[in-house]
Amino acid sequence: MNISRRTQLTAASLGLLAVLAWFSNTKLFRQDVQGTTDMANHVPDRLGDWQVVHEETATASEIRGLETTDIIKRTYVRGNDYMGLVVAYIAHSSRKSAHAQEACLRGAGALVGSIEDYQMTKSPVEAKFISIDMNNHREWVCYWYKIGKIHTAKYLRSSLLMFMGGLFGEKHEGAALVRLLTPGNQGESVDAVKARFEDFTQALVPELEKALP
Repeated sequence: MNISRRTQLTAASLGLLAVLAWFSNTKLFRQDVQGTTDMANHVPDRLGDWQVVHEETATASEIRGLETTDIIKRTYVRGNDYMGLVVAYIAHSSRKSAHAQEACLRGAGALVGSIEDYQMTKSPVEAKFISIDMNNHREWVCYWYKIGKIHTAKYLRSSLLMFMGGLFGEKHEGAALVRLLTPGNQGESVDAVKARFEDFTQALVPELEKALP
């Protein structure tokens, strides 16, 4: 390679780095809290046979971690079954990543056990299905990201969709984290836990489609 060609490549590389550095401080990788909408609160208090019994406000650390103020945290019940629901809506997302929830759970002090991809059969959701231990008690987490009509927990895919949405999305478009948590019952099988997630998600997804872009 001659000196002129090498010089041109060096100049092009420096130019690219300069552009990326500019983008990293603006639209592409902005980490400021974006959410000023109230979309998540459009999710109803009743979902099929499930009814809200408790609701909490998001903490300051959750708002920073999820990069939005538009968060609902609720507990639904159906008979003796409990389901914790978190929906965090990020309008016009410009996030660096989709924030894999396994890391967040560990950061909250949970001992993460099994992790598996889970394609639900009663709804179009590709979720992550995770067992955790909190205070010596087994609990189960199921999460995914809703981006338009897509419901996926595939990390690279969701990250790319959020990234592209931040670049080219319309004003009211965005992405939502949906996270479910249910306690394990004494002697309960994994299939029974999955069935509970399936039933709740089947009732939840149509309401998410109404409430969120």
